[in-house]
Amino acid sequence: MRTHLILLILIFNCFNTNAQTDTTIGIKLTSDHGTDIDAIAAELALDLSSEKEKANAIYNWVTHNIAYDVNGMWKPGADDADKAKEALKNHKAVCVGYSQLYVALCKSVGLNAVTIDGYAKDMIFDNGDSMYIPRHQWVAVKIAGKWELADPTWGAGGLYQNSSFLQDLLRKLHLQKKLKAKNLKFRFGYDPQYFMQSPFQFRLRHLPADPLWQLTDTAMPLAVFESGDSAIISFNTQYSTLKQSAPELDKIADMSPEEKYYDAAGRAYMFNHRYHLALAIRNSIVTDSILNHLDENTTGKDAAVLLKKAGDTMKNALQYIKQQKKGLPEEYSRLNRKNKAKALDARMHIRQIRTDDKRLIAESQKHIKSSVSAAARVRKKGADIISKKKQIDTDKLSNIQEARTLKRPGAPELTAIDDSLTVRKDRTDKLNAIMDESSGKIQSLVADSKLMLDSLAASLTIEDSMLRQEALARIGMQDSYDDEVKKWNGMFKKQKYGITDTLIKFYFQRFDSVSAQYDRLIKNHMQALNIHKSNMRSIEQYKKLAGGSAMLTEKYNAEATVYATASDSAISCINSNIEYIRVNKKLFEGLISLAKRQMKVVDYMEAAEKNRSQLEERTLARKKYTDLKENENMRNTAQNAIRKLEKAKREVMQQ
Repeated sequence: MRTHLILLILIFNCFNTNAQTDTTIGIKLTSDHGTDIDAIAAELALDLSSEKEKANAIYNWVTHNIAYDVNGMWKPGADDADKAKEALKNHKAVCVGYSQLYVALCKSVGLNAVTIDGYAKDMIFDNGDSMYIPRHQWVAVKIAGKWELADPTWGAGGLYQNSSFLQDLLRKLHLQKKLKAKNLKFRFGYDPQYFMQSPFQFRLRHLPADPLWQLTDTAMPLAVFESGDSAIISFNTQYSTLKQSAPELDKIADMSPEEKYYDAAGRAYMFNHRYHLALAIRNSIVTDSILNHLDENTTGKDAAVLLKKAGDTMKNALQYIKQQKKGLPEEYSRLNRKNKAKALDARMHIRQIRTDDKRLIAESQKHIKSSVSAAARVRKKGADIISKKKQIDTDKLSNIQEARTLKRPGAPELTAIDDSLTVRKDRTDKLNAIMDESSGKIQSLVADSKLMLDSLAASLTIEDSMLRQEALARIGMQDSYDDEVKKWNGMFKKQKYGITDTLIKFYFQRFDSVSAQYDRLIKNHMQALNIHKSNMRSIEQYKKLAGGSAMLTEKYNAEATVYATASDSAISCINSNIEYIRVNKKLFEGLISLAKRQMKVVDYMEAAEKNRSQLEERTLARKKYTDLKENENMRNTAQNAIRKLEKAKREVMQQ
């Protein structure tokens, strides 16, 4: 049976607590033994005494010397070909060649080993996907009385877009180079975790078609395998214990390939009712057995009966083949729809981030523009205050020309001036109280703003990190349905929309509130200065009407001093406002830089997702073509066999 699997480097990097100690990496043969399996095996096992060392040496040599045949995985192969010899001859293979070569080398050195057909999660698998046909093959080898699992195909390395695709995208995160998308290529990347991996860990990604080879006392249902890692781990914990030795497994391992397929077909179909080919293969084996019997006994009535039975068996096999084909178009349509849904989900996510970042940039630019204008206004006011302060002259009172006729004390004109001074004092007292309150509010708001900025900075750092982690996962060809992307995507959204955006909103509001308080405070300072200036003019008018006195001069000087102090207070307030604007302008610019950086990151995410979507689309098209071609070949073979059996039956009946 033809099987294949797409691998992708970095996708299946599972944590494995049962990884074995590797002491044989880098084994090289002293001479080229060509396709002589026994000679290769003998040299690999030379001076090795334990079964584990021999099995490990073979695993390492195969994974270091056989490349994955990228083109071959799309080509239906001949079932009767010696895949082990082909792998040695071509120095490349698909999973069938890897596993058959490994088993052949093991058996040559006295180790019992067997190939296992099963289901594996490739790069386009998503939790919840249905498994129809086992498309991967790995091995079990008996070591120290226990059956151990190994996957030399996955242990050899993986496929990648091209030599620079991942690197280019990673460099793009640092603003370097351009993106390129090429076809898949194989890269050696030895991975020891797939040798003697615990069956519990192994079935996170692999599940045998024959449930006996799960090597546990309780077979894990296919639905659990399809559900994802958490469901598998839960099942492992609650329902299974390891069972790596059993007479039944030894018996299966000693069977011929045909016997093994026949023995496992019923269990494989009961395990997965979508796998109709299991029954077709079993019927083909039954037919072969009947024909072999006829070669030895081809006379009389029995031959006609056997030929009829063989024909009926092949007709049933043909029905199973047709039934298997029946579900393929809808299955691939579903996978294509899902791929489009994943691409749409990614586009909407990326579009939302861009929209949010553009909004943040626009909001920040608006605040920068308004803060620059505000800073210019208050600077002008500060310059005007400084200029007027310099114009204050305490000698001015003595230089004022008195009226020819002075008013007596209590005159209405003097009373009006006194009343004005009293009213202004009340207004000044109220303004000072208002300004003290405003200053307190500003201090409180600024203190809260600093705390908020600390929280915002921490949240932005976390958010930015999560977005980059999601980008790295997508660059690794993972999609919106994969656990790694879902994890970082969910954490990013929770951080951004649950924390960061709220803090940014409050930050802008707080800045506006502080700015408004500063505007009111500076306005109050200006009003107070105007009042003090009016008081000085009133005292000057008083002297002109009533004449000068020491008390009046003292009062005038005191008012001039208060004016100077108020000017200094106003300048201090203006400088604080300008500094607040300056600091926040830098923060606004920082938000703009962050938003622009995030937009670049999502540009790389978009490029990676586009590449992934196209790769998955091409992969599905090739897998569909291969599945249908294999089904067609099997159907044609079955139909030809039926025609030949019908002809042979007629010939026997005519005898």
